[in-house]
Amino acid sequence: MKFSAKKIFITVFLTAAVLSFLAIQSEHYLSEDLSVYEKIEAGSSFNYLIIGDSIGRGAGAENKNLRWYSQLEMLLKDFSGARARRNMLVQSGATAFEGIYKLQKAPKFRDIDLIFIVFGENDRKYMDSEQFTFFYEKLIRDAKERYLSSEIITIIESPLKQEQFADAIKRVSAHYGAQPLDMRVPFKESGMLTEQLTTDTVHPNGKGYQLYAASMLELIKNNIEIDAEIASLPKPLTRDQTLSFYEKKNLSGSKGFVIENGINISKRPGDYLEYEFEGSILGVNAIRSLDGGMLKVYIDGEYVRTISTWWPFTRERYLYIASGLEKGRHTVRFETAEKTSPNNISEQQITQISSIIVAKDKKK
Repeated sequence: MKFSAKKIFITVFLTAAVLSFLAIQSEHYLSEDLSVYEKIEAGSSFNYLIIGDSIGRGAGAENKNLRWYSQLEMLLKDFSGARARRNMLVQSGATAFEGIYKLQKAPKFRDIDLIFIVFGENDRKYMDSEQFTFFYEKLIRDAKERYLSSEIITIIESPLKQEQFADAIKRVSAHYGAQPLDMRVPFKESGMLTEQLTTDTVHPNGKGYQLYAASMLELIKNNIEIDAEIASLPKPLTRDQTLSFYEKKNLSGSKGFVIENGINISKRPGDYLEYEFEGSILGVNAIRSLDGGMLKVYIDGEYVRTISTWWPFTRERYLYIASGLEKGRHTVRFETAEKTSPNNISEQQITQISSIIVAKDKKK
């Protein structure tokens, strides 16, 4: 019986495809019980997740290939042939509070071996170091609970000047056996000026991110050499770590705001929204945009802060407002301000709020 060239080609192609599939499956099952360091040393593929702010997403690099994670992926490939598969939960301007809620809302990624946590520089603008410690631990704990076999590397960002926040990252990392990497050190030891390593004295440029990637590779290589254990899940360092966040949409009062597609919208100063809530933590789910306005926030009649809903791109954001409130019932009032954001150069200011974010004990 004669086979046509087409049939032979199809047979060879299908055989190759099956063998390739079996090889991938074999690699997957053989590496299931390996740590990320063992996978990298063996030149295997692994999955990693970045949870972070603008530095976490590589803002400031001249092009996408110069972002720290792109450079790290190339270094790892050159080092052992390991293939790093990237997943990201990042947002410029984000705090650890926003990272927690983004993680909670995100679908579960498959087989995460390594997690990078990149926060601190924004957090210090909105909370004290004790509040940051709580949220930073909760983020690490929630990430570890979701991805039990993952290693965690925590990044102390190069522009962070508040030592209490750096100490909080080190303290929480030590408690969980996570690997802290203080990027202020290689920046200082490089002998280069901040202006040479950043685009705006805060966000690293390609050269600055080269230091990030090289430092991460050295940390990984050292952990391979000493056969380091991955992060664990001990008892909490701070209390109330069983809390989970949820959105509350029901208003207790309003003036001037109109509802469009489930979002409360105001285009003039003096309008307000009020919500009643229980618990010690409060955030708000707002839409930030080029026309974003300013909001004064009052809790139980006391002024707390003014928040901006301006942003260069339209984004749904989970903004931190307060924590450490007394347990029990509270009322929050959001009032549109006369003053506009200095970044808003449009002829209008639009404030958009969809809900507040509060905490409850997930054990109940």
